[in-house]
Amino acid sequence: MVEKRILLSIQRSLLEKITPNLRCVRLITVNDSENLVFYYDNPPSEEEQELASLADTEFISDFPDSDTGFEIKIIPFPQKIPNEGICVFQRCEANIE
Repeated sequence: MVEKRILLSIQRSLLEKITPNLRCVRLITVNDSENLVFYYDNPPSEEEQELASLADTEFISDFPDSDTGFEIKIIPFPQKIPNEGICVFQRCEANIE
């Protein structure tokens, strides 16, 4: 189970970095590496890519000895986002048409 301090760190790193295009952020652990995966509705703008990178940098700064990384994926709504890892952010999509 992921420690609460890791989840809180990620959520703090996402403050002021969420855009309407961002559908979900998941923490996926692969071979002892913690990876943040940012799922966007449409290809992210340069600014959105920079925001994702800044969020990852802030997360890394809390755990400098950890093996971390981030990835950006584009999955347009209404396609399902893979249910892997731990969801740390997800926008409401129940009534989006």
